[in-house]
Amino acid sequence: MFEKAAPRRALLRILLLMIAGVAASACSATPTIVEERIVDGLTIALERPAQPVALRDYSFTATITDAADQPVDATLVYFDFTMPQMEMGVHQPIADRIGPGKYGVRTIYSMEGDWRITVVATIDGREVRAWFDHPVLPP
Repeated sequence: MFEKAAPRRALLRILLLMIAGVAASACSATPTIVEERIVDGLTIALERPAQPVALRDYSFTATITDAADQPVDATLVYFDFTMPQMEMGVHQPIADRIGPGKYGVRTIYSMEGDWRITVVATIDGREVRAWFDHPVLPP
């Protein structure tokens, strides 16, 4: 009876290892890049996926610092995702504060093409905008 169970257990172990490998590769970190823009004496840095693909979920982080490289807190930060070459609906998720001067959102690009992310921050009653252009690959 135990002789028949041994091959099944070995097969089960192999299958579990394969599933764990696929799950681990699916959870691997997406390579990112950081771009910076200087606007009104503030530096707004955007960390985004290096080569985003349409219809996949991604994280975006904006970091706002002053001329002395100190974090700047904003009353409100949102990200405006658009495709400048076409009319489309509004997609402006409000960012969560994830640390001093750091704000993040998660979203999905709805299609391939040339995209613009505008980081919009309200600081001391004024609106500051920094935009970042990049292509999104097909799924």
